[in-house]
Amino acid sequence: MKYLKFLLIFTNLLFSEVQIQTNKESFLVGEHIEVYFGNLESYGSDWIGIYQTNTLNEDYIYWQYTDGTQVNNYNFIESGSINFSPITLPTGDYEIRLFYNNNYDLIHVHPFTIVDNCIESQISYDDEINVMTFNTWYSAQYGFGGLIRVAEIIANLDVDVIGFQETDPNSIDEIKSLLSDYDGYYQLYSTPSESNISIISRFPILNIYDYNLYGIGADLLISNNDTIKFVSSHLTAYPYGPYDLYEGISIDEVIDNELSTRYLENLEIYNQIIINPLNNPNLPVIYVGDHNTPSLIDWQSNNKNQNFGFELDWPVSEFLLNNNFYDSYRKVNPNINEYLGLTWSPGYPKNSFDSWDIHDRIDMIYYKNGINKKLFPFESYIYDCDPWPSDHRAVITKFSVCNDTTVGDINYDGLINILDITMLVNELLNSSNKYCIINYGDFDNNFELDILDVIQLINTILNN
Repeated sequence: MKYLKFLLIFTNLLFSEVQIQTNKESFLVGEHIEVYFGNLESYGSDWIGIYQTNTLNEDYIYWQYTDGTQVNNYNFIESGSINFSPITLPTGDYEIRLFYNNNYDLIHVHPFTIVDNCIESQISYDDEINVMTFNTWYSAQYGFGGLIRVAEIIANLDVDVIGFQETDPNSIDEIKSLLSDYDGYYQLYSTPSESNISIISRFPILNIYDYNLYGIGADLLISNNDTIKFVSSHLTAYPYGPYDLYEGISIDEVIDNELSTRYLENLEIYNQIIINPLNNPNLPVIYVGDHNTPSLIDWQSNNKNQNFGFELDWPVSEFLLNNNFYDSYRKVNPNINEYLGLTWSPGYPKNSFDSWDIHDRIDMIYYKNGINKKLFPFESYIYDCDPWPSDHRAVITKFSVCNDTTVGDINYDGLINILDITMLVNELLNSSNKYCIINYGDFDNNFELDILDVIQLINTILNN
């Protein structure tokens, strides 16, 4: 598909007067920008710059020669592409400008925009759990709005359980007190830790598994019948792999650094909290945190341009994915190029960027099914809106907890029969919006129930 898009762009350039264009008209904050050009008839020192709209030609933000460097080799290139990576631009209107022969003689201009990652939640189901991971940047001391803004964000998004990083017992108590002023937050449970990791939950906390500097866990009673294990973590920040790669450190050394730091920290959390026989290891697990390491899913061949040409299997994510965990954001948003999911960083403060900074998805919500219960993420998004109190974006995922059964067994009795048809038809007619029913009745996987699902259920029964 990417090559087809590339071909279409160049065909357009070949048979039109357009000299330059970007691969998209609109980009997310932190997204890298590809520029395509063609039909050049000049010397080998033409160059391309990125500008805010309505600024002077001398006021470029980024620039490259048409050969993709800042070294003038006088290489004549008639057509091709260059990648502005890594770069970060605040939201707003911008232009790509093409200039002639190493001067400010303008050949062509192409506009584009940078848009915010602020996403409003829209999906709602009756039996959902709304989960957040949120690094507050030292208890929101350095961002906008402080802890008051943190509590406001949680309440506005109607979050049920929050895994915090970079907090302390005093700040957690203050957040809990601030949340009590909002409707729906009458009963809050928290797990202050001597580390910088905490959990706040609307649901009763049955057990607390406090583990050293890197992780804290708790069993949450989310209904009369359902208990989940919730883990918040904060893995070591340095050495940070993407920075090292960009600065020329080898992949082998970067991997060695990962294995000696974050991999071991994650392994201890896994062994001491998640699968420890003393800590209810058969429960479904939601594992959130600032992992300070990307996901291997985001660093494969289909997204190399976003990662300055590298492919890499990051060890922490590799370990979790190989041990029956799922990445909730990627489960809901599998298109990597459309949904970057960047959490590091919104800027210092928000939308005030260092040109050298590398942006990535390092704040995660992983999940693992239990023996008798399954977790289904049906919405997952990255959130930041002005004013923003942190140097990390928050991540929110909505889950349903369902009995483990097969598609068609709507009432979980282990059989697929007329009772399931009745239940499915009732849901279709009355729209109770219970996600478990929708999931086990959605034969065509289009996230909605219709008469075709009923027909397929009937056919399943008849064929058995």
